[in-house]
Amino acid sequence: MSGIIYDTHFYATLEAEVNGFRKALTKRWRKEVATAIQRFGTFPTAFHRSPAPYGEQLWDYRDPINSLHISWGACEVITWAQGDQHGGVPSCPGRTSSPQEGVPPRTTFDRDGNEVMTPTEVSCGVGSIMQSVEYWAYSEGSAVLVKLPKFDKHDQRAIEGAQQALLTIGGALGLRAAGGSDASFAPSSNADLINKVDKLIGANGQNAGWYKAWTGLTADTLKDGFFASIAPTLGNQAQIAAGIHNLYSARGTIIQEMRSGSLTIVGDASKALDATHVVTTDLNPTWQTFQGMGTALSIAGAWNPVLGAVGASVQLIGIVGQNFAPQMKHTAYAHELEAVMTALWDHLNEQSNDLMYRENDYNNGIHDLRDTIFGINSFNLELYDLTENTGTGSGTRDGFTVDIGTVLELADTCFESAQIYEDQLIPKIGTVRAADASLATEDGSEGFADPKVKALVLEYREYLKTACGRLYTAGEEIKAAARSYAATDAERKAAFDATMKDWDEGPAPGHARDWAGDTDRSGWQVHIPGAPSYVNDTTPGGDDAGGPEYETEATRR
Repeated sequence: MSGIIYDTHFYATLEAEVNGFRKALTKRWRKEVATAIQRFGTFPTAFHRSPAPYGEQLWDYRDPINSLHISWGACEVITWAQGDQHGGVPSCPGRTSSPQEGVPPRTTFDRDGNEVMTPTEVSCGVGSIMQSVEYWAYSEGSAVLVKLPKFDKHDQRAIEGAQQALLTIGGALGLRAAGGSDASFAPSSNADLINKVDKLIGANGQNAGWYKAWTGLTADTLKDGFFASIAPTLGNQAQIAAGIHNLYSARGTIIQEMRSGSLTIVGDASKALDATHVVTTDLNPTWQTFQGMGTALSIAGAWNPVLGAVGASVQLIGIVGQNFAPQMKHTAYAHELEAVMTALWDHLNEQSNDLMYRENDYNNGIHDLRDTIFGINSFNLELYDLTENTGTGSGTRDGFTVDIGTVLELADTCFESAQIYEDQLIPKIGTVRAADASLATEDGSEGFADPKVKALVLEYREYLKTACGRLYTAGEEIKAAARSYAATDAERKAAFDATMKDWDEGPAPGHARDWAGDTDRSGWQVHIPGAPSYVNDTTPGGDDAGGPEYETEATRR
């Protein structure tokens, strides 16, 4: 299997391969036609092209007078066609005798049965037939070119860039490559967010250190609400990044399979046409197909339950990866002209069917992923919604302990985590979207799956923005809680003032509250006419039976 084809003008490459096929077909067809004329036999004028509506108007080599030239005149065009065919079609004087074949009888009969004197020469039309063969072969090549999947401007490097951006996002969120992955990366290279999250919720599912330094109703509300949503949010967002990554691999694999297959099918046909002995040979058995794409996407897309520790382990599939179960199809061609042309068309039909199946697998893959995401509660997808809460809370401050420095450190960590989202993760979506034009079918149009993948990328960006906005909001509310605690006695106020002297975080940006609202997921709720109510009456997160319901001050009243 050759490497990935990065050509962004692949149609020109494909056309060059077809031109080579046209040349080989012209040469072989001319040989076959020359032999048929010499034997006064017949020959095909079309295989898969559209023939002339009223038949081909060809020079009649079987005409009694014209046949004298074929039998006795050693036609120079036939000799040229049966040889190496160097140069253009030669001009033939149309002699009716030759040193090689001898001299015909003095008289002969014309097509009407009249006896006539044998002419010394005729107007040879074999050359015109050979010119027609070139046209036929060109038209056969055009029929092949129409049949071939184009995948012209699809940019595999852009797709790979999108995948790397997704892995960067996923790595920052704790994504790990599961065993058996085709793609590997080092998530530890961007562990800043994970280290900060460990301060908020504890490392590896253990209690965070601040649980002892801050207790009471407000602390418990944050611990059981906002902070409880961090691990599932990061885990699910990491898995979404991996799922989209694998879908990009599916599109990239379809492009590669079809490009490589086209060049192999046509190239091997050209080689077969150059051969003259009648055998069946696997000339170049490197037509690689990926019949396991649907199964691989299904296995890799199986959702991992979110545990207390941050992160997720997902099987990552690469372009033309082993997880797509590559198989080798042999381009076997018999070397007879008709057999080559029949086998070529059979291969092209098989390739067309393969493309249909791959596109269907790809479409099923995006449906499975979006259905899964649609069923996850926002709490587990983009953090607990604090926008209905106030900084001071609604409960009493009786029975609490608080270390102002610890509380402000939590606020600072929320701000820093939000900044990682805003500065490092969300901008990567731009790199992902740079591959949008390459998420397309063979003719460059969007298929059934591609617009859904692009829509999911935009939806994913909104999840990241929502989480970012909610981290900013959490930072503001925790800082406001610290200020409220500081108002209760002089010692806490002194601690608050001392910390704020070195406070290097500005206020949350103005868009933080706008970003913190729930992501609109109504676009995936497709109404099915005639379906029962339990099918149509669905809401995002409705399948997440284990997901916590929202608890805000408004719902606690």
